[in-house]
Amino acid sequence: MLELLGIFVNVLIPVFGVVGVGAFTARRWDLDYRPMSVIAYRVLAPAFVFRLLSDPQGLDGPVGKMVAASLGTVAAVWVFYGVLSRNSSREARVLELMSTTFGNVGNLGFPIVLFALGEDALPEAGIHFLSITVGVFFMGIVAAARLRSGTAREAFVRVATTPAIAVTPFAIGVSTTGTALPVFVARSVDLLADAMIPVMLLTLGMQLASARMTRDVRRLSRVVATKLLVAPAVFFGIASVIGLSGDGRDAGLLFAAMPTAVLVGLISLEYELETEVSTAIILVSSLAAIPSLGLLLWLM
Repeated sequence: MLELLGIFVNVLIPVFGVVGVGAFTARRWDLDYRPMSVIAYRVLAPAFVFRLLSDPQGLDGPVGKMVAASLGTVAAVWVFYGVLSRNSSREARVLELMSTTFGNVGNLGFPIVLFALGEDALPEAGIHFLSITVGVFFMGIVAAARLRSGTAREAFVRVATTPAIAVTPFAIGVSTTGTALPVFVARSVDLLADAMIPVMLLTLGMQLASARMTRDVRRLSRVVATKLLVAPAVFFGIASVIGLSGDGRDAGLLFAAMPTAVLVGLISLEYELETEVSTAIILVSSLAAIPSLGLLLWLM
């Protein structure tokens, strides 16, 4: 019991405490979260990913197994929930499929991995982050684009131009060639990368402060249970089968257990996919993740 209490005090309270500060600030001064969200998404996250992957040690370890475990989890949960929601409308299915497969790996995932596993696990977290983002962005945006008469080409372009994904080839090039960045470039990247975690946590709180609830409790429960319970169980099963262990497994397991990503709300807004429901899913899953993540960390 003391160990579980220590997890809440030392890992979860610092993270969700900053989220709470963001929510309080947004409500107290009526702040718009969108400028902060754009900065975090388009500037800070790419800098963070670039720093992780441009380090030669960032690509050490079982990269293939980590990619396979995270992508396999996304695909398996997508199929599982697709069957579960087969009687729902097309709009509802697309929204719920994204909500059950796209976890808040950027805003919450990285700080929780940092506090729970240490800085040495961040490169592994970066691999899982990219795998999940590429998988869900492609599948989710393809589905949403087709629903709204879009094309697969449009979806591919959106995925390829996602800032954190777009910098990946350059980061890998720097890592594999051993290129030394100029000092002023490296220091600028470091400053931006260091800002990512606190800014993303504040932004998450600001976004949650504007969330509205839906009365469809049964629907919310089904989505949240799949995201917080089924997804990590699927990841653990895949990781066990392929022999993934250590920080590569633990970071991926924590990422699989993250609540629904706030980006699902942005995508639902862009494609008119029940925006009120999406914000409710994000809010409820984020609150429910506090005890579920605490229990998972204790079991790990």
